[in-house]
Amino acid sequence: MKKYVLAAISCCMILVCSGCGVQDSPPPATEQENAVLETTELGEDEYYLLKTESDLQAIGVTYPLSGNYVLANDITLSEEWRPIGSSEAPFTGVFDGNGFCIKNLTVTNKSDEMGFFGAAKDANIKNLVLEDAHIDVLMFFPIVSKAENTEITNCSVNNPN
Repeated sequence: MKKYVLAAISCCMILVCSGCGVQDSPPPATEQENAVLETTELGEDEYYLLKTESDLQAIGVTYPLSGNYVLANDITLSEEWRPIGSSEAPFTGVFDGNGFCIKNLTVTNKSDEMGFFGAAKDANIKNLVLEDAHIDVLMFFPIVSKAENTEITNCSVNNPN
């Protein structure tokens, strides 16, 4: 009987010490956490290249609101948009749409800061086209909801309806 008890205790100790073969693995990282933006030189300044929806979503989360950004291609949004910047933390960098479109901008979460940018201060937003934008409230200009001392040039909103 003692042999069986000792064998059972030994098996239990082996299982406990080895973790029963189960290993803890870290949760998979989201695409946004893995975002590593390429950069390019435009004039004397370095710009982050934006190629995907997750690249855009990384502004103000992974990458600074004070950065320089340039679109590398058209981007079609697939999710409800969280505007870049707020009154408490406005976008203060440069955003160059480079003549490309951001398509299907959808903002239905009603707030004082609805648009592609929620708020911008001392920023430069240029060459940006929003195509087929859906914003739940009538806004004068859905590119930037609140702008203070911000230069907005060559930007437009094209809605086919």
